[in-house]
Amino acid sequence: MFIYLVVFIATGVFMVLIVNADDASAPWITLLVRNHGIVFAWHLACWMVLGMFTNYYWDLFNQGKGLDAMQVPRILIPLMVSPFVFLPTYNLWLASSSQSYLLFSVISIQAGFFWHALFTKADQTLNKTASIPWTVNNGTGRMSTKAAPAAPQAPQEPR
Repeated sequence: MFIYLVVFIATGVFMVLIVNADDASAPWITLLVRNHGIVFAWHLACWMVLGMFTNYYWDLFNQGKGLDAMQVPRILIPLMVSPFVFLPTYNLWLASSSQSYLLFSVISIQAGFFWHALFTKADQTLNKTASIPWTVNNGTGRMSTKAAPAAPQAPQEPR
C-alpha cells in the first residue's frame, strides 16, 4: 500500500510540474514534459485503483461492516482485472484531442469504481442460454417450405 501511495503522489506532483513547465524549467522537468504520456498513464492507473478501493470500501460499509471485516483476497480481485478496465480509458485518452487531464482522471476513477458492474453485465450475457428460433435438419425429412395449415376456428355467435 505504501508503494501505491508513493507512486500516486509522485505522478501527481510530476503532472503539476509538467503542466506548469516553461522554457526556463530544469532539464529533468523538460524530460518529464517530453515523456508526459508515460507519467500520465501511471497517474491514470493510480486513479483507477483508487476507484476500485473506494468501491470495495463503499460496499463494505453499506453492508454495515467496518474495516475489521476487510478481506485481502477481495481487494486483489479488482487488481487482477485492472488491465482490462484500464485499457478503454487509456485508449480514450490517446484518441482524444482534449488537453483536460482532470477529465480523464475522473473517467479513470469512475471506471475503477464501476469495474464490478462491467464484469457482472458481461457475465450475465455469457451465461444467458441461446434462443435459436430455427432448427437445422441434416438429411432425411427436410422441413417443408409450405406454410402449415391454420387451425380451424370455432364459429362465433352473432351479437
